[in-house]
Amino acid sequence: MINRDSDVPIYQQLKDWMMSQIESGLWKEGDTIQPERELAHAFGVNRLTVRKALADLVAEGWLDRRRGVGTFVTRPQIQQPLHRLTSFSDDIRAMGMEPSSRVLKMEIRKATPFEAYKLRLHRTTDLIIELRRLRLANDIPIGVESAILPFHRCKALTGVTFNALHSLYHQLRTQCGIELANGSQIIEASTASEDCAEILDIQPGDSILKMQRTTVDVDGEVVEWVTSFYRADRYRFRVELPIANPTKSTEEG
Repeated sequence: MINRDSDVPIYQQLKDWMMSQIESGLWKEGDTIQPERELAHAFGVNRLTVRKALADLVAEGWLDRRRGVGTFVTRPQIQQPLHRLTSFSDDIRAMGMEPSSRVLKMEIRKATPFEAYKLRLHRTTDLIIELRRLRLANDIPIGVESAILPFHRCKALTGVTFNALHSLYHQLRTQCGIELANGSQIIEASTASEDCAEILDIQPGDSILKMQRTTVDVDGEVVEWVTSFYRADRYRFRVELPIANPTKSTEEG
């Protein structure tokens, strides 16, 4: 399995072999893999080579090393950047996975007072579209998303079949002629209700991430108010933190 005449570094060959075990399903999530010493002996390489291959897979989220316990097969968490507005589908594809959705509810109804406030509607008699979907990555349940949209601007969505090909943001642009500009998002820790746990295939009371986002278009009009619940073991957020005042920080040492 190791080709010593290849230009590919030995640690990379070993890493590729490990990935093939994971992708083929021979190594399943939760499985304990062999210790460094045994892998080094099996492949006729030194332990430092094995350690580098393992370290790469740990960094990429495919393995989880626990001191004194062992190394386990895991799955990379879906990562959403917080410095720009992206769709769930874009985030999943960026991870090399296949996004899909299952519509749990799509209803046209009158807005509640709170929904009217969030969407900046003038009257609570105005209609809204409630779109609730299960979001999946490689057919694994990741999150439940409930989007509230103003019917008068998004009525074309009622004829759309939501699938893995196009995100809601794509449909807003192509079907409704809405160009999104930015969003404001709040993220907090929460626990899964019985209903949410059943949908996400977790236990009631398990830790989840709750996200609420308001999205506006290029004219500053609110287009979407969404509440999402993501599995904490499958999803994480990443934020880049530039120094607020680089010059002052440098001067103060």
